[in-house]
Amino acid sequence: MRSGLALLLGLVLAATPALAQSKTKTSAVDEAVAALEVCEAFARNDADAIDAAGEAGWDAYDEESESPFITQIGASREIPGLGWGDIFVLVESYPDATFGYCRLDVAQAKGNGKTVIESLAGLDRYEGEVTSETDGTYASLSGSGEATSLLLTHWDDVSFVIQLTIVTPKSASSDN
Repeated sequence: MRSGLALLLGLVLAATPALAQSKTKTSAVDEAVAALEVCEAFARNDADAIDAAGEAGWDAYDEESESPFITQIGASREIPGLGWGDIFVLVESYPDATFGYCRLDVAQAKGNGKTVIESLAGLDRYEGEVTSETDGTYASLSGSGEATSLLLTHWDDVSFVIQLTIVTPKSASSDN
């Protein structure tokens, strides 16, 4: 009986490192792209954006808005490889367009900021300018598609920020 338990324990201990290695670690770049995609869904005013953010690990919730034409959303989570992230969303509905704004702040971000910013700027759906200075890396980007997408992102000594604005004409908007 003891030899059977010892054998079982030995197998478990031998398998543990292999199982631990099979878990996929996501990179800071992958996590930043995933966070941008959450912001894109919010700024587009996707009907299922809060649920999708929740499925991605965000604690997302509606905030009290000051008008029936304004939606405010908040979200937060620990982002692996980056740090604690807070999202603020503001969506305004106008007669001819929807204005969506999403901002992600990660204070004292971990990882290689220059690589993260350059990777976001390298996404096929954005084009623009990236500049590095002594205190950080900054990008000013425009998106392609029916909606007007504007993305400012930076990583400096203080934080990592994604600041996304999407203006969608009502004819192309999901909330006609």
